[in-house]
Amino acid sequence: MNKLVYKATALIVSCLLTLSYITTPDWNKTTVLATETGSTDTENTGNGDADTTASDEAASTETPAVISDPNAPAIVANSAIVIDAKTGYILYGKNETTRCYPASITKVMTCMVALEHINLNDTVTFSEDAIWGIERDSNHIALDVGEQITAEQCLYAIMLQSANEASWGMAEHVAGSLEGFADMMNQKAEALGCQDTHFVNANGLHDDNHYTTAYDMALIMQAAIQNPMFRTIDETLYYAIPPTNLCEEQRDLWHQLKMLYPTSPYYYEPIEGGKTGFTDQARNTLVTYAEKNGMELICVMLDCEGAANCYKDTAALYEYYFNNYTYTYPLQTFEPNSRNHTDTILNNFYRGLDHDTLNLSVDNDLTVLVPRDMDAAALTTQTTYYTTFENNVVGKVSVLYNGTIVGESDIIYNDMTVDGEVLRWGVTPEEHKRRVNVTLVVAISSVTLITLTLFILFRIKNRRYRYLKRRSRDSKLHW
Repeated sequence: MNKLVYKATALIVSCLLTLSYITTPDWNKTTVLATETGSTDTENTGNGDADTTASDEAASTETPAVISDPNAPAIVANSAIVIDAKTGYILYGKNETTRCYPASITKVMTCMVALEHINLNDTVTFSEDAIWGIERDSNHIALDVGEQITAEQCLYAIMLQSANEASWGMAEHVAGSLEGFADMMNQKAEALGCQDTHFVNANGLHDDNHYTTAYDMALIMQAAIQNPMFRTIDETLYYAIPPTNLCEEQRDLWHQLKMLYPTSPYYYEPIEGGKTGFTDQARNTLVTYAEKNGMELICVMLDCEGAANCYKDTAALYEYYFNNYTYTYPLQTFEPNSRNHTDTILNNFYRGLDHDTLNLSVDNDLTVLVPRDMDAAALTTQTTYYTTFENNVVGKVSVLYNGTIVGESDIIYNDMTVDGEVLRWGVTPEEHKRRVNVTLVVAISSVTLITLTLFILFRIKNRRYRYLKRRSRDSKLHW
C-alpha cells in the first residue's frame, strides 16, 4: 500500500512540474519598448507663468548654470561669484574657477567638518604643536599648552575671532593630527563637488598647496549653512569664553565681519553671516551669505586688494541681484500628462489601451532665479524622452532662460491601475494580458491538482481503513 501512495505522489508532482514549465512565461524576455540607446526626442515650449510661493530645494545634480548679466556692477576682486543658496545657480562669476589662496575663510570648512564629528561638550586640550605651530603675529586668543575648553567654545573662537591655534587644536581633537584633519577636509570638498580645492591645514595660514576657487568656496558655504549650529555660531556677534584651567580671565570674542555691525561704515543689513580672511599671498578674502526679499544668496571674494573693497564689492553685488532678480516656479503649471505624445516609446506602451494619457510627474517646485523684468518668452522648457529607462525615469524637462539651461527635473512614470490591474512601465498591454492569463491558468491548475491529490490520499486512507477493519474481523473469527 505504501508503494501505491509513493507512486501517486510522484505522479502528481511530475504533473505539476510539467504544467509549470509549459505555462510559465520567460520573465527575462519582457517586451522592451525601445532598445536603441543614445537617441532622444526633444520639443520646446514656452512657459511664462511664475509663482512666488515657498519651494523645496530642487533635486537636480547638474552643474549650476551661469546667467550672463553684463549689467552687474564692476568689482575690484580678481575672483568672485554669487550663487543662489537654495538652488546653487550661479548668478555672477568673475574668474570663479581660478585657483586662489583662501586664507582664513578656510575655517568655514574646518567648522563644518568638526561639527560632523564632535559633541559640543567635548573637551579640547591644546598641544604644544597647536600653540606654537602657528605664526605668532597671526590671529589667536592666547591659549596655552595643556589648556582646555569645550568644543563649542573652540568653534566660536575659530569663527568669530579666527583663532588659528583653536583651529589646529580642533583638528587634532577630531582627527588626531593636523594632516589627518586636512585629509578629512579634502574628502568633504570632493564630496561636495569641489574640483579645484586642496587643504593642507585647518586655519588657512599660507601654503602653496593650500588653495580653492570662488566656485568651490561657494559650494562649501552652501553646505555649511545647512547645519543650524553652524548658522548659530556664525551669526553671533559676541561670545564669552569663561575662565579655564589655565586662564583666570574671561575671553571676549567679537565677530570680525564688519558688515554685521550697524555702527560700521560697511554695514549691510541683509548680511546674515560669513568669514573674512587675509594673508600677504592671498590678500583679502571674504565669503558671506545674505537674505532679502525671500531670497538667500552666497557671495565669495578672492584675491581682493583691501578689506574695504571686499565689503563694497559684496554689498554691490548683493543689492543688484536682490533688487533685480526673483524666484519663479516654471513647472508648477507644467502638465506632462496632457501633452500630445508622438514618441514611439510612449505610443508602443499605450497601444491597445482605452486611454491616451500617461501617469507622469515632474518636480513642480523646481525653483529658478530670473530677472524681475524678463520677457516671459525668454523662459522656455525643453522636454526629452529617453529610449531606455531606469527607476521609472523616462525623461527630463529642462528650463531654459534665453537658451541657457537654468534648471532640470526628471520625468517620472508612476504605475497606473486600469480596470483593476496595475500596469507597469516596460510591459506592453499584450504582455500584461498574457501574464494575467498565465497566472490564472497556473492558479486554476494548482488548485485542481491539489484537490485531486487530497482526493487520492483520502481514497487511499479509506481503503486502508476498510482493509484493516476487515482483517481485524477475520482475525477474531479465526480465533
